[in-house]
Amino acid sequence: MESFGSYLKGLREEKGKTLEDISASTKIALTNLDFLEKDRYDLLPPIVFVKGFVRSYAKELGLDAEDTIKTLENFFGTRQPQSHNDDKPLIPVEEGAHGLSFVQNIWFTRILTGAGFLALLILILTGVSRVFLEDDRKPQNSSNRSGFSLSAQSSRTDKSQTSLTTVQPSSTGKKILEIKAIANAWVRVEPDSGPAEEIIMSPGDIQVFTAKNSFRVITGNAGGIRLRFDGRVMPVLGKPNQTLALTLP
Repeated sequence: MESFGSYLKGLREEKGKTLEDISASTKIALTNLDFLEKDRYDLLPPIVFVKGFVRSYAKELGLDAEDTIKTLENFFGTRQPQSHNDDKPLIPVEEGAHGLSFVQNIWFTRILTGAGFLALLILILTGVSRVFLEDDRKPQNSSNRSGFSLSAQSSRTDKSQTSLTTVQPSSTGKKILEIKAIANAWVRVEPDSGPAEEIIMSPGDIQVFTAKNSFRVITGNAGGIRLRFDGRVMPVLGKPNQTLALTLP
């Protein structure tokens, strides 16, 4: 095998499909598919997202997704990560550690993720502070403000979030997570009970998940999705096409 990318390209051409066909059916960006076939792993997201792309690509060609993932791992001389917390991108073994760029460096990824969490925390604190300041300025309306929550503040500042369907907290004690896509997005949801799910969402798609207590959410397009957790609308997670992982609550 010359390369994994050329291997995929050959299978696609045997099926008589174009990259545009694959992109339209899987909702994976055409540029990411092109990078995959050209072995430009330095321009692709971390390994968990690349495997998601390969899995969808294989299913579209009628191939066994897991066998195709194993072919990818064998080509790079890697094994399935023990945890999806590994944000390191795929690097062919022959390139070695000296081929890592600054953006591919694991510390850069961790710093970027930490900055995203810090920005999210500041956004939440700012929204809560505004609620209390409004209550202080207008005490006569305090009875009307008693039920005001961060979800209402978020709905006022981001109109796109109001289109989420209303999901009430479960009476059984389970936590409910609702995800709505406003752009194409790859999402992995890991509930604390039950198997993880990987989905590719299109604008307007809504998915609902349940867990005993918490979720871990990973996405390659933080600005392309909106979340409602246990009946509370979350602030915008980040920028378009930003890779982000977070744990709820």
